[in-house]
Amino acid sequence: MDREGLGGLALAVFLAATAPAAAKDWGLVVGINDYRHLVAAEETVPGQLSDLQGAVNDAMVIAESLRAARVDLPDDRVLLDASATLDAFLGAFESIKTQATAGDTIIVTFAGHGGQEHEVSAPVDETDGLDETIMFHDFDPANAREGRLNDDQLRTLLEGAAAFQVLFVMDSCHSAGLERKVARGTGLRRTGGVWDIPLDPIPGEAPSGQGDSGLPPLPNVTQILATATEDRLVQETVFEGKRHGALSWFFAKAVAGEADQNGDGALTRLEMAAYIGDRVFTHMEQNQQPRFLPRGDPSVMLQFREPASPVAEVIDPKAILVQLIGEPPPSLDLATCGCRLVPSGGAVTIERSGAGWTVYNGVGDKVTEFTGDVGPHLARAKFLLDLNAAKVTHLPPIEIVPQQSAARQPLDALVGFDFRPPTPDLVFITLFNVASDGRLQYGLYPPGVREDVPAPDGLSLRFTVVPPTGEDQLVVAWCARPPLALHALLAQHNDRLVPPMADVVAAASDTTCQFGRIGLFTEGG
Repeated sequence: MDREGLGGLALAVFLAATAPAAAKDWGLVVGINDYRHLVAAEETVPGQLSDLQGAVNDAMVIAESLRAARVDLPDDRVLLDASATLDAFLGAFESIKTQATAGDTIIVTFAGHGGQEHEVSAPVDETDGLDETIMFHDFDPANAREGRLNDDQLRTLLEGAAAFQVLFVMDSCHSAGLERKVARGTGLRRTGGVWDIPLDPIPGEAPSGQGDSGLPPLPNVTQILATATEDRLVQETVFEGKRHGALSWFFAKAVAGEADQNGDGALTRLEMAAYIGDRVFTHMEQNQQPRFLPRGDPSVMLQFREPASPVAEVIDPKAILVQLIGEPPPSLDLATCGCRLVPSGGAVTIERSGAGWTVYNGVGDKVTEFTGDVGPHLARAKFLLDLNAAKVTHLPPIEIVPQQSAARQPLDALVGFDFRPPTPDLVFITLFNVASDGRLQYGLYPPGVREDVPAPDGLSLRFTVVPPTGEDQLVVAWCARPPLALHALLAQHNDRLVPPMADVVAAASDTTCQFGRIGLFTEGG
């Protein structure tokens, strides 16, 4: 395989140097649900460290995608649960090094618990005094040095692989986290807590490095972090009825070819960063923001067997997954709602609350409360799911930059967003809002005077928070020409229930458009 580099995932360590012709790719995949010294996930109580439910699923979908991309990944380098001890991991990594040739790429992915530990010996290199760790099957809370690999040790491991490109993917906590408080979590968090470490090392402990802060980056390493800062958490979510980490899922999809925006058969770091960053941010309702170090550039990370065909927009036909807590609303008709009830992990959670019901989104944020018909809330959730699926894969995602934090904003607060076109030829912007009660609010942009004014340099808009509060979703479309039929459809549904996303896509089909969305979370009377 001719290739120059490769790409990765959640605290992922990639390497981005140019590889020689016919370089080979080697894989090592880790997924740990079952921890030797932890309680089962279904037996846990709040605040207790427990097993996970989605990490093995992550490992399996990643392994499938890597193998399809012709990465050398035998079964004995897919370490699951009890086979995923620290010694087994280190042994597998060293085995690859003995077989690989200089310039080859080593791809390592880890899905499991991540934690932090107080630094107890020099070099004390972290400003917060905490080293980040990944925890293997044999991690022992009674001896927190056992079965873990901290960031200093990881640097030592990578320094020993300087002859190779290395992609290290870590879908675990403490690669970053949550800024807005989640009202009701829908999945287990991959945090292993913060531990005090004894001064004396345990026999056979992996050696510490020279610290990971303030040192120059290793030239053969690229990092893709699950979230933006080290103190943030990663929450499991649901795809196709199974628990996963969002970054693992979209990394697997990217490697399978969905991130190849121009269909040239080569996956660049820029394409990977754009695809994964947008998909994770959107799916996790702006609760998880991946970070890419270094920032995306045109370096080729993966060369496919043949150029991938551009992927057209697709509306997801699956039924919406609904979780109920308490009795169902009387207006919920399973025969006609287009939904499927699940015990956990629904795109929508409906909970009995006093005389009415409370609606939560897929990651547990409170959307709104209602006392009447549940239908508009299901239609809203289905619209947003279909909007995610309607993004045109072979086009870059829309960049939307909030001018405020992701925390809930009070009434009368001034909020703003910067909207940037995904490509130079998509310069006509349409913006509307889907309110927490499912109503479409049109007229944000264009303002109604002119529909044919381009915004090639992007658009910056500011709004004042007004009722109803809850979770709004600002929907944006950047198009090659003014989408007049789309504007007519939106005007027809203004202040009414949002139409099916399929109707929105059809109305914009006379031109090329890319869709995106971002949440605005508000609170108040």
